[in-house]
Amino acid sequence: MAQAKKYPHIVYKTGVRGKHGVSFESLSKSHKRLLLEHQNLRHIADNPQVLSAIFGIHRTDTKSIKHKLFWDWRSKSLKKLEPLQKSYDLVPWKCALSGRPIMSSMNDFSPKNFVHPDYWDTLSKNVEMSIVESSVKFRIKCQELLMNQQKELLKLFKSNANPRNL
Repeated sequence: MAQAKKYPHIVYKTGVRGKHGVSFESLSKSHKRLLLEHQNLRHIADNPQVLSAIFGIHRTDTKSIKHKLFWDWRSKSLKKLEPLQKSYDLVPWKCALSGRPIMSSMNDFSPKNFVHPDYWDTLSKNVEMSIVESSVKFRIKCQELLMNQQKELLKLFKSNANPRNL
């Protein structure tokens, strides 16, 4: 299986973006990362033949995102990407039937999402009015949460903006 730039053309320039005199213009992301992460390559960076051989041997792990751990600020623990996304999809809410606290998903508007698991057996084909009211209130709360997040993000963008470029 061939890679797109298994043996890239190595260009030596000073004063351009690069590492150890090697320009980043002709290199792929993985090769740039290899040069940046491994400082011991500076001893052999002046020999293009050896550097090409190392780039040819170097294989990137394109599936690293599946194994990478991310910090969950809510639970203060490390999690993989998929469980982290699911945990941030949940919003604290109260059961429409009993008032007990539950975690409801932002993307799920089925009756089970608004009822505590102990009361799922009471659900039938006909949906009670309290569940419908709870779903409407939940939708409004989710919109408010998303709008607040959007405002915080825009505020962050504005604070980081360079006034000379405006």
